[in-house]
Amino acid sequence: MLIKLEAFLSESLGAFYSPLLKTLEIILTFVIAIIIVKIGKFLIRKFFENQKKFKFKLDDKRLDTMSTLLISVFKYGIYIGAILIVLADMLDLKSVLAAAGVGGIAIGLGAQSLIKDTISGFFILLEDHFAVGDLITIENMTGTVERMELRVTRLKNYNGDVYIIPNGEIKKVTNHTRDNKMVIVDIPVAYSSNMGKVNEIAQKACEEVKEEFSVFTEEPTVLGITELGQRSMNLRITARVFPNEQWAVERRIRMKIKEGFEESSIEFFDRTTL
Repeated sequence: MLIKLEAFLSESLGAFYSPLLKTLEIILTFVIAIIIVKIGKFLIRKFFENQKKFKFKLDDKRLDTMSTLLISVFKYGIYIGAILIVLADMLDLKSVLAAAGVGGIAIGLGAQSLIKDTISGFFILLEDHFAVGDLITIENMTGTVERMELRVTRLKNYNGDVYIIPNGEIKKVTNHTRDNKMVIVDIPVAYSSNMGKVNEIAQKACEEVKEEFSVFTEEPTVLGITELGQRSMNLRITARVFPNEQWAVERRIRMKIKEGFEESSIEFFDRTTL
């Protein structure tokens, strides 16, 4: 039946039959490649998600990084394979090899940046500079690592902007999520204020914030006066928390101090110097 259909189409289309058949084969090759990539992505993600359930496993961020990188390698491999199959089908294999010999130098020169980016990506992974989910700064770009691919790293900042950075261009990285963070809250206090009451309010704020948050590695502490300015003294409170938790804690301490000062009619600045 298929032979008869092929003969019928060949007779009906004439000279157009062979080009049409080649075109359909090319389309089918890429469709199959896309399907394989989608299935591969699903299986790779599923594999690494299952790894997270084991008792003895790597860090979740590292597993996510390995997952995105492996997906990128798999995707490039399948698409490059599909292109080679199409070229071998369209052209005589000997001609392809001969052309590869002539154009190899030009392709090699053009692929230098690709090779550089790929090798840099592997070294970033192996040396564990950062992982998916880390908050990092590269040059003047700060954001959370969304994906780390074979060639590029993708960061998303607080505004939702996405930075796409070739791995080969990553020279200096500041990782903001690899160690506990210091909380430093400086409170201006008027010279006329009752320092006994100020310290009482500060201690109470520290105790209340400590009860609200479970992120402390070092409890909030009132260090005391650290600076004497023209209009006020500086009261400092410090603590140490898990990565990325410092801002919420600082905001809450400031709010508690403000509420305490308002209840006790304590001023932040000495208005007599205005």
